[in-house]
Amino acid sequence: MNQTSSVDFLILKENLLQMWLPVKGAQTVPEFCRLNWEKIAVYMFQMNIIPFTFKNNRGEEFCKRQVFKTSFENYFDAQPPFQLGEAILSGSFSEGLFLYSSETPDMDVMCVLKNITFSEGDQEDGNLQLREDTPFVYAFVTNNETQHLWACFFDEADKQTGKYRLSSKKLKEKLGENYQKTGRIFRSDCNEKIDEFSEGAAVTIRKIKPSNSISFFQSSSEIAKEVLRHPKHKRCKIKKELSEQMRVDALYKIIPSCDIVLSIYCEGWPLCALEWITRERLWPDVSLVEEITQRGFHIIPKSSADGDFRLSFSCAETMLIKTLAPLQHKVMRAFKAVAKYSQNAWNPNLNEIITTYHLKTIAFWHFEKTSPESWIEDSLVHHLVTLLEELAEALRIQSLPMYFMPMVNLLQDVDDPEVTINLMEKISSLSHNYSAMSEAVNNFKRNFFQSL
Repeated sequence: MNQTSSVDFLILKENLLQMWLPVKGAQTVPEFCRLNWEKIAVYMFQMNIIPFTFKNNRGEEFCKRQVFKTSFENYFDAQPPFQLGEAILSGSFSEGLFLYSSETPDMDVMCVLKNITFSEGDQEDGNLQLREDTPFVYAFVTNNETQHLWACFFDEADKQTGKYRLSSKKLKEKLGENYQKTGRIFRSDCNEKIDEFSEGAAVTIRKIKPSNSISFFQSSSEIAKEVLRHPKHKRCKIKKELSEQMRVDALYKIIPSCDIVLSIYCEGWPLCALEWITRERLWPDVSLVEEITQRGFHIIPKSSADGDFRLSFSCAETMLIKTLAPLQHKVMRAFKAVAKYSQNAWNPNLNEIITTYHLKTIAFWHFEKTSPESWIEDSLVHHLVTLLEELAEALRIQSLPMYFMPMVNLLQDVDDPEVTINLMEKISSLSHNYSAMSEAVNNFKRNFFQSL
């Protein structure tokens, strides 16, 4: 390593150590706001974005009064069957992996239906048709009482054969209808729209930012100037319109949309994923594996030729990430920041090839084969470089085994191998460029507030 490389190496190491870490493992939206509130306020104060800090106990109150207009129960019926059991925060917000440098994250909320579950016996009897080579399943209802309750949500073709197969399409349509009746979910003054959801699992509620609004950075800067100009011994009255504008623009940037995903709870652990329990590994430990598998799993309404629902390991993934040491979490966030920033710089269309889920999967496989003792400050750059190299190798061979179901190849549907190989070469080169990695990490740290 020459002198320039040594300096760039040390700079990258320092940038990794300085990365801000949000709370990870929050299970509900109010919990997320409460746990992160103090961290966010202090960080914004240090960045000179706000001239004051907020009390820690205002996070949950802020969430209830400022973020969401209604509770998620309002998008479900008061009477069976279409009732809400619980709303679980999932995805990058819950995992503490959200970035603003290269993406505007959705807030993903998994809404578990109340009046239906599948047991371990349903797996054994084939009511949940599971296969090791696909995460998609068909869900059949055999209990007479449950059949009567959910009669409106069965697939018409199967009714004629005497089978009662749940229709993911009908479940999603019902959620969409209820949203249209109930109205707004966000308290922000921005207008909303509901995206088409025929292909995906989620019903996405998206804010539409007013075209004539000023930016959060502009409005907050004006407020800061008013505070600084005002005599210290007198109370400063901020213009109501300016304060309101700052609130609206901040909420638009932080939470621009909400993905609502229906789910059904399933007891036990998927028979098609038993290999994950017995696999030899350095992480996670046996006790955590046992805890995860005892908590069950979910299926979500996303269909394909292989099934009407898709297995969801979202809660298991959140539990795994929650156990990561701070240094592991910093590297995982840096890996995502570097990959996403670089893809956008090369070609934004490349985001369709490498998704956030691909990056998370590579990180899980890497954590599994590295000992906890190897995670020290001096090894952070090495771990980041290794993750990039493993991503490049996965693209080279066009194979990335799903973490919980290794027989499923997450890169099997790559349409253009030539583009993939080109991307592999770029990532391989990036893994040796400490300066470029530092730029991506720094961009992640500063870009949110500069782009407001």
